[in-house]
Amino acid sequence: MTRRLPIFALPEVVLLPGTLLPLHIFEARYREMVADALAGDRTIGMAMMKPGWEEGGRDPEVFPVGGAGEIVESERLEDGRYNILLEGRFRFRILGEAGAEPYRKARVEPIASLPFTDPDSESRARRLATRLFDGVREQIPLAPLPEGDLSPERLASEIALRLRYAPPELQELLEMDSVPSRYEALTGRMREWRRRVRFLAPFRGGQVDPGRN
Repeated sequence: MTRRLPIFALPEVVLLPGTLLPLHIFEARYREMVADALAGDRTIGMAMMKPGWEEGGRDPEVFPVGGAGEIVESERLEDGRYNILLEGRFRFRILGEAGAEPYRKARVEPIASLPFTDPDSESRARRLATRLFDGVREQIPLAPLPEGDLSPERLASEIALRLRYAPPELQELLEMDSVPSRYEALTGRMREWRRRVRFLAPFRGGQVDPGRN
C-alpha cells in the first residue's frame, strides 16, 4: 500500500525504527512542512542525501530507503522556527517524487521488517546483544540503553546508535529487512570491539576506544 509522505532530506542523518531524533527547523519550506504535519498525521519521512549532495541543487538525490517518524514533541518559536522530536515508526522505500512545492514529497511504500522466526531465537539474540553491549560499556564510555522492555527492533536500533556507526553504516542497517540480520551485524561488531580492547589493553592506560588505532 503506497502513500504520499513529506520528505526531509539531510546529509548524514538516518532515522532508525524506534529511535528519537531531535531537529531544529528553520528553513521556510520545512517550517511549512512541520505545520502541515502537525495538522495532519504528524508523520515526516527522513531520507539521507547521497554523496555529492553539495552539487545536487535544491533537491539532491537521496537513498531510496528512509525512516518515517512521528512528531511526538514540538515547540514553535516566536520567529516561526520549530524544535521537534521525531520517533521512528516505520521504514519506507521511495517509489517516485510527488512534488517539491513548497517542500519535497514522495510516493512511498512502507517496508515491513522480518522478525525472528521463533521466540527462543529472539530471546537468545537479545540476551547476547545486551550482554556484549554491557561488556563493551565496561571499557568504553557509551550511553546506557533506555530502560524498559524494548521491542527487538528498537533494541537493535538503540544499540546501533551507541556503537558509533558512521552514517553510511547506519543506512546499511536501515536497509536490512531482517531483524535477525541486524543483530548478527551488531554482535559481530561488538565481538570485534571486544577483541581489539583485549589486544590493546596491555599497551594503553585507561579506557580504550576500539574504533581508533
